[in-house]
Amino acid sequence: MAEFAFFLFILLSLSFNTFFSQAYCSLSDTKPVVLPIRQDAATKLLVANILVRTPLKPVSFVVDLNTRHVWANCETNYDSSTFSQPKCDSVQCKIAGTSYCFTSCQGARPFCHTDTCGYLLENPVSHQSTIGELAQDVIALSSTDGKNPGPLVRIPDYLFTCAPSDLVELRLPKGVQGVAGLAHAPIALQNVLASKLGLKRIFTMCIPSSTSADGVIIFGSDGPYSFFPGIAVSKSLKYTPLTISPFDEYYINVKSIKINEKPIPGLNTTLLSVKDTGSGGGTTFNTLLPYTILEGSTFKAITSYFAKQLSKIPKVKPIAPFGLCYESKHFSSTRLGPGVPSIDIELEGKDTIWSIFGLNSMVEAQSGVLCLAFVNGGIEYRANINIGLYQMHDIPLKFDLDKSVLGFGGPLSGQGTHCSNFNFISDV
Repeated sequence: MAEFAFFLFILLSLSFNTFFSQAYCSLSDTKPVVLPIRQDAATKLLVANILVRTPLKPVSFVVDLNTRHVWANCETNYDSSTFSQPKCDSVQCKIAGTSYCFTSCQGARPFCHTDTCGYLLENPVSHQSTIGELAQDVIALSSTDGKNPGPLVRIPDYLFTCAPSDLVELRLPKGVQGVAGLAHAPIALQNVLASKLGLKRIFTMCIPSSTSADGVIIFGSDGPYSFFPGIAVSKSLKYTPLTISPFDEYYINVKSIKINEKPIPGLNTTLLSVKDTGSGGGTTFNTLLPYTILEGSTFKAITSYFAKQLSKIPKVKPIAPFGLCYESKHFSSTRLGPGVPSIDIELEGKDTIWSIFGLNSMVEAQSGVLCLAFVNGGIEYRANINIGLYQMHDIPLKFDLDKSVLGFGGPLSGQGTHCSNFNFISDV
């Protein structure tokens, strides 16, 4: 399967020029659109190359579930004949939810303009923030029928925020020029696509388990989605309510957690699901985290009971940032990863169990050493459980914002496929 993924990547690279020459879909007959994503090997951040500007140019963005908008470096090498900026009190500024207006320009900003809308933006990795300027330009994504990519969809007047170049130089992957935000906010990527194209407010994310292959985000489709060799993953999804925090983050309600089908003693379940997601606790998603981060007491309860289930297997010295490690030779290899007890998360809804098997619970921290892939976050995070990328690998996640539900599936390897097996090679 790894050889197939590599072969698919080579074909995609060779066909990049033909990708630019595809016929365009008219906005009146737009299908859902698709975006390849990849986990950067050096930083572990999720990155997408998006076609933007006129003429179209591929620009790299970090993909972040908790950023409220798309922002890009407009200070360096920004060249586009379709670039424009909405004026203060314009409809665009009202859609973005900003009333801040630059009434004068004294050169304090690298791209300093008068009578433009200010928008607060942040580098989500370094947490440096600044005031940017609301702008508009062209963005283009491939249409899709859920199985294959189709003609490009060219979207004019796409709202984003201009940022200074120093904001992208702080801890973002090499070559990245901005952040593509997917939070629950008016000018986040999925909401602008839905508004501009008349699509459903749905996006399905499938994150690859390899840094050498592309995963996928499909926007505007309820399914089905097909992965080689013809696996329709959307038919087997389970659904649980999706809650939005005051910070536009996505939360789910966890009722209980079991290991080896046994309740975890000492686990404070009141911290797993809270009504007021702004007050701490609860369970959320964070695509900036390579591994799931747990509140201190939750981390202790889970790791202690997991270790108890493996009491006959000797531990080895933990390798940071993990707290529980073993020699890999003690575990059998299965289609779902190392043969360890499953971690079963019971969510709100009927028969909604998210089972985490060895594939997503154990990581090779160094040669011959497997560690439980959860990190002790103490009291640093608002949420009690912050689900990171490793636990999302090869798990289809459908964020249905119209119905306020999350659809999720089991590991695709259990169905004989992977997130990297979506077909990105177009016949158009």
